[in-house]
Amino acid sequence: MDDVSLGVEQGEVVSLVGPSGCGKSTTLRMVAGLDFPDSGRVLIGDRDMTRVPPQARDVAMVFQGFALYPHMRVREIMAFPLKMRRVSAGAREAKVSQTAELLGITRLLDRRPAELSGGEQQRVAMGRAIVREPAVFLFDEPLSNLDAALRAELRVELGKLLRRLEATALYVTHDQAEAMTLSSRIAVIRAGRIEQIDTPRRIYETPATTFVASFFGSPPMNLIDADQALAAGFTLDLPKAAEQLVLGVRPEHLRVGDAAQGLVSADARVLSSEPHGSDTHLELGLGGVSVRAKVAGFEVPTIDSPMRVGFSAEHARWFDRASGKAL
Repeated sequence: MDDVSLGVEQGEVVSLVGPSGCGKSTTLRMVAGLDFPDSGRVLIGDRDMTRVPPQARDVAMVFQGFALYPHMRVREIMAFPLKMRRVSAGAREAKVSQTAELLGITRLLDRRPAELSGGEQQRVAMGRAIVREPAVFLFDEPLSNLDAALRAELRVELGKLLRRLEATALYVTHDQAEAMTLSSRIAVIRAGRIEQIDTPRRIYETPATTFVASFFGSPPMNLIDADQALAAGFTLDLPKAAEQLVLGVRPEHLRVGDAAQGLVSADARVLSSEPHGSDTHLELGLGGVSVRAKVAGFEVPTIDSPMRVGFSAEHARWFDRASGKAL
């Protein structure tokens, strides 16, 4: 990590996103006390935790691997952090029962991890963190080991849970849907530096760099080199007298066929189409460049057929080609 400064307010969920190896988990581990920074400080509240060992920090971490004790029953696993704090047996049992009810896993309390599904194991892992009532929750890609349908289900449940607990949390994920759904703010990290930290909406609608623009969105934003008022086949007014510009347009803002009339438009050819049911993703070739368009419905045009494609100028985003920064 390179000179990173990040503040998380009480009751706020901040997601750290970025490609593998960018420093997301390293940042989390420094907050947890599993790694120590070479310089700088880690503060929780007003306390300097930079050299404090993990067990002395008021944090609870939920890992990508569930890390459940295989020989223990669920109630013992969830009660273990309280037992280590020498909380009385009665108080432990009451807290475990309350948390299990919150997570909908009361019926699982007498089972062992081998008897649980992946989603049930992750709920138990979250329950073990919740019983501690920590100052900070740390999530390290907690849903990535689950199948897509279960991941989507638990993502919604986890969002409700964090809001109900008014939790302060750092959430590491490579899944943009998780980040957009769960976060108060998102920090996009690249090669050890924060490229942008902002609300999910501003990250998506006004990305600060071409990297952020290409990281969020499915398909991602189209980025087209623009020279002398031309970007691929589109003719537009450039935002300033410059030669090294990049035009950015989200696929859902592109219109095709008759819908492109009256817009900034160009002739294209259909390279491929991917029907998804509610919408169809088209790859279109124009001016030696391919762009992606997202159109409503089950439209499957013939490959290599001609098609007009356009967009409204208000949806154009401009970036400096050399630095990648938004203009």
